[in-house]
Amino acid sequence: MKRTTTAITLLFISIFCLFSFKNLDTRNFIFATLAEEPTLPEVPYNYDVDFPNHLLSDTIDTGYEAGEIDTTVFDLLDNDIATLGRVLFFDQKLSALENISCSSCHLQANSFAENKAFSEGISALTKRNSMNLNDLAWTSHETFFWDMSQTDMHTMIQLPLKDENEIGAVMEDVVFKLGDTNYYPDLFAKAYGDQIINEERIVDALVNFIKSMHTFNSRFDQQANINFKDFTEKENEGKDIFQFACTGCHTEGSSNFFGEVIFTANEQHPIDIFPFKFNNGLAEDSDIGAGEWHSDPSFDHLFKVPTLRNIAVTGPYMHDGRFETLEEVIDHYSEGVEENEWTSFFIPGSGYDFDQDQKDALIAFLHTLTDESFFVNPKWSDPFTDPLIQDAPAKEVTFQTIIQPNPMLEQATILFENPNEEKVNLNVYSVDGKMIYQTSSNGEQITLDK
Repeated sequence: MKRTTTAITLLFISIFCLFSFKNLDTRNFIFATLAEEPTLPEVPYNYDVDFPNHLLSDTIDTGYEAGEIDTTVFDLLDNDIATLGRVLFFDQKLSALENISCSSCHLQANSFAENKAFSEGISALTKRNSMNLNDLAWTSHETFFWDMSQTDMHTMIQLPLKDENEIGAVMEDVVFKLGDTNYYPDLFAKAYGDQIINEERIVDALVNFIKSMHTFNSRFDQQANINFKDFTEKENEGKDIFQFACTGCHTEGSSNFFGEVIFTANEQHPIDIFPFKFNNGLAEDSDIGAGEWHSDPSFDHLFKVPTLRNIAVTGPYMHDGRFETLEEVIDHYSEGVEENEWTSFFIPGSGYDFDQDQKDALIAFLHTLTDESFFVNPKWSDPFTDPLIQDAPAKEVTFQTIIQPNPMLEQATILFENPNEEKVNLNVYSVDGKMIYQTSSNGEQITLDK
C-alpha cells in the first residue's frame, strides 16, 4: 500500500529565512511545503556535455593548463538515468531517518560543497570538509575524497551513502522505501527499461547525475576561446602569476601522479612523483590524510588537489576548512607555508612572498573560474522544492541561526545567538505571507511545535 502523508506533516522551515526585517531582536521564518513527489519536466533535461575547444587545444595558452583530457568521460551519460540520479540526490528517503540527503552537505549554491568547515553528521561532525562535486568526471578524477583513498566514483558514492554518520542508508530498506512510492518505479523504468530497484542502479544513477556537473560557462572558459581579449589588466596579471606559481599542482584534466615513478630507493619501495606534488606546507594536524591507508610514511599529511573551478564559492578551504576566504589561502602560499621535506621542490622558502597587488591579481583571476549559471541551472536543482519559495525575499543574515531537525519532525528547535539574553521575537509566515505563529524568548533557543 502506498504511503500517504497529509500536507501538514510535510511542513519544513525553509532555508529561505527572513532575518531581522526591522531590528536585530526579531527572527522571521517562512513555512513552506516540501513536495511529496518531485516536479520534473515532461522531456528530461539534456545532460550531454561538450568540452570547450581550449581544453582540447595544444596551442591555446590559458594559464590554468590542461593535462591529458579524457574525451570519453561524458559519452555514456543518459538523460533519464541522470534525471533519476537528480531525484535520488535530493531525496531524504535515502537516509536512515529520512532527514538527510546528499544535498544536505553538497549545496548547489556552493558548487555542491558546504559553507562550513565540517558538516553535521547523524551523530557527530564529519571528519573532513565536504568537497565540491563540480567537474569530478574529467578533472583530478583519478582519486576521490580528501585522502585520495578511492579510484572509482561508484565507491565514492557508496561509502558516504552507507556511512553511519553521513547518510546511514541501509540499502535493503532504501530499495523497499523507493519501491513504495508513486514515482520511483516509473523513473527506474525510464532509466533502465524495467522497474527493478537495486543498489547497483541507485549508485549508477547518482554517478550519472554527478558526472554531468560541469562549469564550462565561466568567464575563464568564454575568454580562453578568444585569447582572453576582454580580460582586465588585473585578471591577466593574475593569470600570469597563477601560471608561474600554481600550475605545478593545479592543472586540469588527468592528475595521475600515482603511476609516475621518478626513482627507486629499492625494488620493494618505489618513490612516486606524488609526494612531491601534494604537500602544500600546511601546519600539520592529527589528520594524516593519505597516510591513513598508504604504507609509505611519506604519504602522511598528503591530500587531494581539487579542481579550482568555482573555487570562489566553495569555502572554507582545505581538508579541515581552516581558511575562511581566498585571501587567507593566498596569504598561506605567500608567507604562511611551513617547510617540510617536500615543499622545497615547488614552493620557494616559506612561501612566494606576494605583494598586495599580486594577491589581488590572483584573487581576480580565480574569480574568473566561477560559472554563475551552474548555481541556478534547473537540471542540477532540487526537484522536491515548492516553486513558491523560489520567490521568497532575499535573506539578510546578521547572526547565526540553526534549525534542528530541518525538515522538522513533530518539533523543531531553533538555536540562535543571544549572549545578552535580550527578548527575541519569532514570527512564522506561510509562503503566501500570512503570519501563522508568534512567540518570544530571552534565551538562545525556541522549540516550535508543528
